[in-house]
Amino acid sequence: MSIVIRDCGRVRARCELRVPLPASAVWGQMRDFRRFLTLDPLHVRVEEVRGSEPRGEHWPRGAEFLIEHRLLGLGAVRRGRVLSWKEGRGFAISDLSNRGARKSFPHVCTYEVVPEGEHASRLILGAAGRWTARWVPRPLVRAWLWWVLKSTELHIQTELRAVSRRSARRWNPSTSRSNPSTYSDIE
Repeated sequence: MSIVIRDCGRVRARCELRVPLPASAVWGQMRDFRRFLTLDPLHVRVEEVRGSEPRGEHWPRGAEFLIEHRLLGLGAVRRGRVLSWKEGRGFAISDLSNRGARKSFPHVCTYEVVPEGEHASRLILGAAGRWTARWVPRPLVRAWLWWVLKSTELHIQTELRAVSRRSARRWNPSTSRSNPSTYSDIE
C-alpha cells in the first residue's frame, strides 16, 4: 500500500490485491457498480441520478450518481460521476461534496483489474484528491486513509473469496465448503 500526502494537501493512495481468479471473474463483480462501490466501508448506498441510468450493466462516462456515506451513524450524501469506464478492465469515479467541488476531500477513485495468467489477476485500487481539513495532523490523515483502503481491501477479499468458493463448487461439486483451496493464496 502506498499513501502520499503533499504539503499542499494533495493525496495519492494505492493498493494492489493479487487474486487467484481470472480477470473476467473479478470484472464480473466490479461491473455490478452499485454493489461494488459499497465494499468501501464508508459507502452505504449508491443510486443513479435520474437521467443517468446505466445502459444495461454498462455505466456511460458522465453518468451521475449519489453515494450515501456513513460512519458510526454520521454521514452525508455525496455526488459522483463516472469519469471513465473500460469494459473488462476498470473504471474511475469522482466522489465530491454537495457543498462544492473543493470542499470535504474531493477525490477520484480508480478500480482496475489486470490479468496475470489464465487463472489469476491483480486488482488495483487508487484514490487521488485534496485533503481539505488542513488542520488535521498529517499522521492522522495517513492513518485514516490507510484504514479506509485496508478495510476496502478486506471487504473485496471477502467478496472474491465467496466468488471463488461458488466457482469451485460449480466446477467440482465434491469440493467442501471448508476447503476452498482455490483462494487460500490471496495477498
